[in-house]
Amino acid sequence: MVQLHNIIRTAEEKRSFQTLLKAAGVLGLVDKYSNTGPFTVFAPVESAFEVIPEEVIEEAFADIPYLLEIINYHIVEGKYMSQDLLKIDSLKTLSGKDLKIKHNGSILVDTANIIEPDIECSNGVIHAISDILVP
Repeated sequence: MVQLHNIIRTAEEKRSFQTLLKAAGVLGLVDKYSNTGPFTVFAPVESAFEVIPEEVIEEAFADIPYLLEIINYHIVEGKYMSQDLLKIDSLKTLSGKDLKIKHNGSILVDTANIIEPDIECSNGVIHAISDILVP
């Protein structure tokens, strides 16, 4: 049987979410997403950050309340696999705002495509997405 790891360790092992993991570290969220849950994380892959100028990313990391709001807009309480997402049209994020879920052959979360669904973790699931979600 495959041993599942927590969200943080799974994200580290995937090597696709360095900026997101850096934000979790800056915000002091590593323990939370290692030890509690379940959570569904819509995690932008590194290429999603390449279109953003470095100084804009640095400004976001310097503004802790703003960064926390952005991160919380990517996370939902509960474990929603792709099969679950096909049955709903919105989810309430930890930021308190709703994410729109659309299905047209693939699953769209707001404006981002899920490019790698159902990365199972011991305390939830990660869906790799193509773009950063902005509340």
